[in-house]
Amino acid sequence: MPNINPATGMTDQQWEQQNSPLAPDARRVRGLCWHCGDKGALFTAFRSEHVKVTCPSCKGAGKAQVNA
Repeated sequence: MPNINPATGMTDQQWEQQNSPLAPDARRVRGLCWHCGDKGALFTAFRSEHVKVTCPSCKGAGKAQVNA
């Protein structure tokens, strides 16, 4: 039986499924951040330690950034 993190109420797999399922190129076509795909954050888990990091590419906006 998979471990559930008491703080999030999710398994590692459920936590990581919050990441965008779209490929980076599909994200770009839709005008979303290529890295997080509109989530504004990246989700990772290891042994029930769940980490949410603000997307370094869009700074949490979730939209594609235009290079100036």
